[in-house]
Amino acid sequence: MDCLEFRRRLAAEPQSRDPELLAHRDSCAACTAAWERAQVFERELLAALEVPVPAGLADRVLLAQATDERRQQQVRRRHVAFALAASLLLALGVGGYGWRQLDARSLPALAVAHMPGEIHSLDLNQPISEAAIAAGFAVRGVSLRGPAPADVTYVHDCPVGPYKTVHLVSRIDGTPVAVLYLPHKQVAQARDFHRDGWHGRIVPLAHGTLVMLTDRSGAPHFDAVARGWRVAIDGVGGVQTAGSGAVDEEPGRLAP
Repeated sequence: MDCLEFRRRLAAEPQSRDPELLAHRDSCAACTAAWERAQVFERELLAALEVPVPAGLADRVLLAQATDERRQQQVRRRHVAFALAASLLLALGVGGYGWRQLDARSLPALAVAHMPGEIHSLDLNQPISEAAIAAGFAVRGVSLRGPAPADVTYVHDCPVGPYKTVHLVSRIDGTPVAVLYLPHKQVAQARDFHRDGWHGRIVPLAHGTLVMLTDRSGAPHFDAVARGWRVAIDGVGGVQTAGSGAVDEEPGRLAP
């Protein structure tokens, strides 16, 4: 099994105990790191779906039922109080669950979840041609309006959650930055985020959105990468957008 097959299998079956998969993991430091990131994400995803039952809720309900036989009027008032409390607890539980679900579907979460299956792309270092880059965008119905940045080493049409994206890798001073372009997806403003060991930035363009990601100290290059792709996608006269909002997104915290 090579690294590419390992990353594909890891993305599809992060909990797999296949001996061949585990043997490659143990023999490759880069794939070991990718496996560990995938396990962290799986644990956080499971934790986000767990909504604990409030402690003592069953005992309180049984107590209210027993008291009803002795004090009808008082218990009626208590039932109202218990019903309100239970409704509040349920609303808080459902609200917390919904919030976690919303966070799991946020753009930073989807982008980071996509990377384990494409982690090999960060290791590619041979520039690809402008024709290949243009073809990658054409698959998504996008025509480039300007020259593509230099040192693009990867292009692929990838689904990221519900979005059909163009996945690219730009290299600046030898440091890879993953770039996801989401045609027709609009965001209000640029913002930075940190999630599961990844640095990211979301940048609005005229007809879509860029999401840049790096786990290799590439965050200082975000400005240059965004400028290059804005010219390529929107053209030299493309609309300029605001800079990063420097918003940290920790696990469980939804960016605005």
